Amino acid sequence: MAIRIYRIVQNAIVVAAAVILMALAGMISFLDINPYVVVSGSMEPEIPTGSLCFVDCQQKDPDVGDIICYKTEDLSITHRVVGMTDSGYITKGDSNDNADPGIVKQSQIFGTYLFDIPKLGYAVMFLKSVEGIVAVLIGVLCFAILGYVLSRKQ
Repeated sequence: MAIRIYRIVQNAIVVAAAVILMALAGMISFLDINPYVVVSGSMEPEIPTGSLCFVDCQQKDPDVGDIICYKTEDLSITHRVVGMTDSGYITKGDSNDNADPGIVKQSQIFGTYLFDIPKLGYAVMFLKSVEGIVAVLIGVLCFAILGYVLSRKQ
């Protein structure tokens, strides 16, 4: 009975992982949609800290009110367009009191916000860390050992 439950869980994990990977790969390559982790609260409550934010990288010509993702020297920023000038866009985080310093040029924009999944960014950041990779490897190893032990008992 235990081996049967193990096999069901094993198959469910494999199917779920395959579906998630195919969905993300399809979205990223076919639709040119990229995920980004939100690490600050500047867009709360619209986009909570720790969200996995999905960005349409084909849409780089925003209107006032749109949320865009743009690159500064060393940061990726997701803020709302609050104004436009001849030289670019004025942006501001929803929870910030003031507009961002400087004008965002068209060449800095890499996409327009589509949607986010709250808290999933924390999991992504953990899985990208050394601790996360070690935890996954230990989990897979323990699951494999459990399967081996259960099969030997039969």
